[in-house]
Amino acid sequence: MSLLTPGFWYQTRPNWLARALLPVSWFYGIAVGLHRRSSRPWPCGLPVLSIGNLTLGGTGKTPLGIALAQGLDRRGWRVAVLLRGHGSLPGESRLVGPASRLEDAGDEALEYRRSLGDGRVWVGRNRCQSAVLAKAAGADLILLDDGMQHWPLARDLDLSLLDVHHKLGNRLVFPAGPLREPLDQLARADWLVLTGADSPDLVATPPTEWPAAKPWFQVRFCLEPPTQLMGKPLVAFCGIGLPQKFFAALRNSGLEVLATESFPDHHVYAERELHSLLDLAHANGALLVSTVKDGQRLPDWFKNQVTLAPLRVDPTSLEPLLAQLDRRLAVLVGRRDHA
Repeated sequence: MSLLTPGFWYQTRPNWLARALLPVSWFYGIAVGLHRRSSRPWPCGLPVLSIGNLTLGGTGKTPLGIALAQGLDRRGWRVAVLLRGHGSLPGESRLVGPASRLEDAGDEALEYRRSLGDGRVWVGRNRCQSAVLAKAAGADLILLDDGMQHWPLARDLDLSLLDVHHKLGNRLVFPAGPLREPLDQLARADWLVLTGADSPDLVATPPTEWPAAKPWFQVRFCLEPPTQLMGKPLVAFCGIGLPQKFFAALRNSGLEVLATESFPDHHVYAERELHSLLDLAHANGALLVSTVKDGQRLPDWFKNQVTLAPLRVDPTSLEPLLAQLDRRLAVLVGRRDHA
C-alpha cells in the first residue's frame, strides 16, 4: 500500500519518529549496498544513459527524461526508453503502444509514449531483455529511467536528479528519511542535475557531498496551464511524489486554487474518490485540475471532468546539459566502433 510522502522527511533536523526508524533505515541501507555489490552489470552493446534519484521521487524525472529523449532525437540519436513499469503486470519485456493500458505499462511509461510516440518505450522488470529488444528494433541509445538503483544493466553515464528546494531532506535513509541509499552514494553518479528552480534568478548550488570535480547542471521546469483555467476557481489534486510542488506551481502561474487533495505517488483512484473530487469542485463552483501523470491513471468517464496542466522543461536551461550529453555519447560510440 502506497503512502503519502511523510512531512518529517523534509524537516531540517530528524524528529522523534525519524530517530525511532533509524534501526530499520540502517538495515535497509545495508541491504541495498549488498544488492549493489552482488550485481554483475551486463553491457548491452549500446550506450546507456541512466537518469534517477538518490531521493524518493519529486525531482521531475519523467518530464526531464522526455525532454532529453526528444532533444537527443533532434541530434540524430535513435533513443529507446526502458522502464520497469510501476504498477504494471509482471511478464516479458514489451513495447508500449496505442493499445497499452495502465495495468500493462504503468503511468510513467504511458506518459513517455504519449510524448515520444510509438516504437520508443519498453517496459519490463528485466531491463536487460528490454535493451536487447530495443536494439533489435533499431535503437542506438538506451535511456534507462529510474536507473540509479538498477544494477543488472550496465550504463555509461549516470545522471542523478535533486530538487533544489527539498534537497536531501533530513539526509536519512528510508524509512527514516527520503534517501534510497546512504548519503555517500550521491557521489557515485557521474553528473548531478538540480531541478525545481522556478525562476532564472535562482542559482542553486550542489550539496557539499557532491564532488567538486564532477559536472553539475541546473534545469528549470515551467507549468503550462491551459487558457481555460485562467480566472477560474480551481480544485487541484494529484498523486505524485511531492504534491505540494504542483499546487505551488499552479498558484505561481497566477491560478486561483481554492482547495487541494493529495494522494500517494502512482495512486490508482477509486470511483468513490473521484466522485468525492467532483462533489468538492461542484460545492465550490470550481474546475478540477491535475497533472499529466495523473491523467494516465484516470478512467475514461472521468477524463472529460478534469483539465491536465503539463509540466515542461525550459529549453534554454536544458541546452547546456543536452550539448554535453551529445558530445559525451558521441565519444563513447567512437570508442566502441574503434574497439
